[in-house]
Amino acid sequence: MVQLIGAALLGGLSGTLTIAGIPLTAAVGGLTFAGSALDLAGSLLLSSAVGALSAPSASQAAQRWMLSDPSSLPTKRFVYGETRAVGTRILRCTEGTNINHMYLCYLLNSRPSEGEFELLLDKRRVALSGDPYDFTGEGGKATNLPFSPNGGISSYIQVWFGRGDQTAPPDEIVNDMKVGASNPVLSTDAARGQTVVWIKLHAGPPGTRQKRWKAIPPYVEVEGKWSKIYDPREVAHAADDPDTWEFSDNHALCVLDALRTNPQRPYRLRNLLMDQWESAADVSDITRDLKSGGSERQFRIAGTLAFDGSEVEDVIVPMMLAGAADFVRSAGRLGIRPAAWVAPTYTLTDTLERTTYQTMQPGENLPTQVKVKYTSAAREYEEAELEPWDIPGAQAEDGGEASVIEYNLKWAASPQQAMQARKVLGLRARRQKVLGGIAPPDVVQLEAGDRFTLTLPSPGSARNGIYELRSTRPALDVFGESGMAMRAQISGVQDSADIYDWDESADEEDISDPVYDATDDDLDPPGSVTVASGDGVDLDTGGAIVSRFKFAFAPSPSDAVLRYEWEWRLDGEPWQSGGTIDADVDDGSGDVFTYLLCASVIEPHDFRVRAVSRLDISDWISLTGAIYDMDIGTVTATAGLGHASFTGTAPANDIFKGFRVYRNTVDDFDSATMVEGLNAIDPGAAFTVHAGDETTVNLLADGDLDDPSAWTIGSEWTMTGGIAEKAVANSGAGYTAREVSQVVPVTAGALHRYSITTASRVSSGVVVYIDGDTRKRGDTFGGVGTDFGTFNAPDDTTGADVGFLGWTGHVGEVDSVAIFEQTADHLAQGEAYFWVVPVTTTGAEGQPNGPHQLTII
Repeated sequence: MVQLIGAALLGGLSGTLTIAGIPLTAAVGGLTFAGSALDLAGSLLLSSAVGALSAPSASQAAQRWMLSDPSSLPTKRFVYGETRAVGTRILRCTEGTNINHMYLCYLLNSRPSEGEFELLLDKRRVALSGDPYDFTGEGGKATNLPFSPNGGISSYIQVWFGRGDQTAPPDEIVNDMKVGASNPVLSTDAARGQTVVWIKLHAGPPGTRQKRWKAIPPYVEVEGKWSKIYDPREVAHAADDPDTWEFSDNHALCVLDALRTNPQRPYRLRNLLMDQWESAADVSDITRDLKSGGSERQFRIAGTLAFDGSEVEDVIVPMMLAGAADFVRSAGRLGIRPAAWVAPTYTLTDTLERTTYQTMQPGENLPTQVKVKYTSAAREYEEAELEPWDIPGAQAEDGGEASVIEYNLKWAASPQQAMQARKVLGLRARRQKVLGGIAPPDVVQLEAGDRFTLTLPSPGSARNGIYELRSTRPALDVFGESGMAMRAQISGVQDSADIYDWDESADEEDISDPVYDATDDDLDPPGSVTVASGDGVDLDTGGAIVSRFKFAFAPSPSDAVLRYEWEWRLDGEPWQSGGTIDADVDDGSGDVFTYLLCASVIEPHDFRVRAVSRLDISDWISLTGAIYDMDIGTVTATAGLGHASFTGTAPANDIFKGFRVYRNTVDDFDSATMVEGLNAIDPGAAFTVHAGDETTVNLLADGDLDDPSAWTIGSEWTMTGGIAEKAVANSGAGYTAREVSQVVPVTAGALHRYSITTASRVSSGVVVYIDGDTRKRGDTFGGVGTDFGTFNAPDDTTGADVGFLGWTGHVGEVDSVAIFEQTADHLAQGEAYFWVVPVTTTGAEGQPNGPHQLTII
C-alpha cells in the first residue's frame, strides 16, 4: 500500500504539486521511502574547517620537492592565481652539436597559462632580454650574473616559455639536436596544452661553473599568472570551451574549476548549484581596504593543486579554507557558502514537535586562540605564520589554559586574506548553541547555509536569535499520522554578523616581511680569516715538532650551510684542495678552524674558504701572505699631523727583517698602496713605525688651549681649563672681539692644513684663518667634533695673525686647533685604512696586520 501511494505521489510531482504554497519540484530534487513517511531530498552544510583539519596537507616546501622529483611520471598539477610554481624535469639531453650545452624541458602546469613569467634557477632570479615566448627565434637570454658575464652581450642561458599554445619545441633546440644526438628532440615533443619552460644551458668557463651551476640539472621555479578558468558570470565564456576562458584568481571560481576539471572525479554543471557559485564569486571580488593604504580583493587563490592520488575532496578542501567557505549539498548537487553575512529573510515562529537545544561541545574544549600558517610571497613563497590571535573575550570567559586551534591557509593569496579567514574560522569555532526540531512546510524554501530568525514563544524564547541552517530533511507524511502532510527536520547553529565584519584598522596585524632583493640570492660566505702559527699551534708528535698554521673564521650566517670547502697554495702557485670542514666544527670561541702543515717555513702561504649547502656555494674568502711564526700580535695605531704611527712587538723569527705600511680609502688590502717602505726592525724588538712625516709640528703654540698667555683673546672669548668659550652671540665690538690668535711665521702663499675641534655649539660656527696682507681662511664649521681642511696662506704674511674666529652669532666652545704647512711627505688628508706588513730577509711579505682605521689631519 505504501508503495502504491508513493508511486501515485511520484507520478503527481510533475511540476504542479505544492504544499503550503511551496512548489515541491522547485524545492526538492527527489523522493525516497522511509516507513510510513516519504523523505524528500534535503540539504546539508559541510564544514570545510573540519575537513581541512582531518585531511592530509603537505607543506608548500614538501610539495615543491615532490613535484621537482623527476624519478617517476610527472604529477598532474593545476597552478592557480599569481604565484611561484616548481618545475618537473621531463626532458634532459647533453648530446647534439655541442657537448658543452644541456637541453632541458620542465613541466610547470598541466594546462594552459596566462603569463608573463619570470624564471628562477636554484633560487636565483634570471633577468632576460629578447622574446622568451617566440619559439622560432633565440628566446630570452640571461643578462645578469652569474648567468651572463657581460650584461647580456653573451649569455649562458636561453629560455623559451610555452604557455600551452605551443605546437613544437623551440626551433633552435630541434636544430641543435639534429646532429650527433642518439635520442634527438623531435618536433612532436611539444607538450601541447601544457605550460612548460625550455632551457638551453651553456656550461661556460670551467673555473666558474660550480658557482654558476649550483645543481645539475638546476632546480627550476617560475613566477607569473597561471590557469585560465571558466567564469559563469561572463557571457563570452563557454563552460565546455577552454579557449574562451580567462585568467582569474577569484577564490570561488578557482575552487569551481578544480571541481569541474580535476582528472579524478570531475563535476558536471548539472551536479552543481551554479547560482551559489556565481554569488560566491561576487563575494570573492569584494574589495578589502588595507591598513597600509590601498586595497585588494578579499578572497583569492594562489598555489599548486597536485593530483597525487589523494581524494579529490582532500586536496580541494584546503582551497576552500583559504576563503573560510563551506560546501553545501542540496538535492544531490554541490554548492558553496562564502564567508559573508547575508541577513535572514525567513522567520521561524513555531515548531511542530518538541525542539531540542544543546551545546555542541563543553566550554573547556572551545578554542580561545587561533594559529594560522600561510604562504608568504615576500618570503620567497615559504611558509610563514601570523601572530597567534586571541579570540576576543574567550580566555576571560573560559578561564584555564589557552585552547589553541590551528589552520593551514597555504592557499591564501595574502597575509591580510589569511587574517580575515582566521577571524571567521576562529569565531565560528566558538559557536556552540544549536537547535534541532521539526519545522513547518514553508521552511523548504531555505537551503543549508541560509540564515533564519527564531522567535519562539516562552519558554523557548530564551533561545531566540539568528541561526545558520546546517541541514534540512523535508518529508511527506503519507498517512497523515502527525496531523500535517509535510514537515521538515532541521538543525541550525546560532550565528552573528560580527563574525564576518572586517575593520582593517582593528583586525589587521602588522607583517614583518622582508623586502625581496632580486640582485643576489647567494649563500652567505664565512667571516674574515685569521691565522696563527708557532708555539701552541705546532703539532707535537712526541719526538718532533711539526710546523703548521691554524686558520680560523666566523661561520656563515646562512642556516643552510652543511660544510666549508678550503684550498691553499704557496704564493703564486696553483690552488690545492685542502678538503672540507663540517659546519659544526668550533674552536671554543665560536670560530670554525682547520690546520695546514707548513709547506715552507720561509715562503708565504695563501688560504681561501667558502660555505657549501645542498644547492649553493658562497664566494671565496681569502687570506694571503701567511708566513710561519710571523705573527705581529697587537698593534696600536695613532693618527698625527699628516702622518700615522704604529707600535707593537716584532716577530721573534730569525727571518723577520722589518715592516712596510699600506693605505687604502676602502677596507681592501688587495688594492692598497704602500705609503712607507721597509723599516728595518730587530726580531722580537718593540717597534714604532711611522708613515708620512712624523716630524710635523703644529705652528700654533698651545694648540690644546691650556695656556691663555700664549694667545691674544678677543673680548667675546674666555679661556680656561683647555677650553675657549664664546658665551655671547655678539657684544657689538668689531672682528678682534671675536678672534683668538697668535703671531706665527707662515710661508707666504703655501698650502696649509688645519683642524679644529669643538666641545659644544649653540649657534653659528667657527673658522681657522691666517691674516696677512689679506685674510685667508678655511670653511666655516658649525658642528660639534673635529673639522679639517686646507687653504693657501696670503701672499704677504709678515707678522701674520693665525688663529680662529667665531662669527657674529656664534656661541660655543673650542678645545683644540692646529695648522701646519703641507709637504709632499704628508699622508693624504682624511679617513683611511692602514696595514702593517712584516717582511722577511728574502723580501717576502707576510700576513698584513689591520685594517687600522684612522683620520689623518
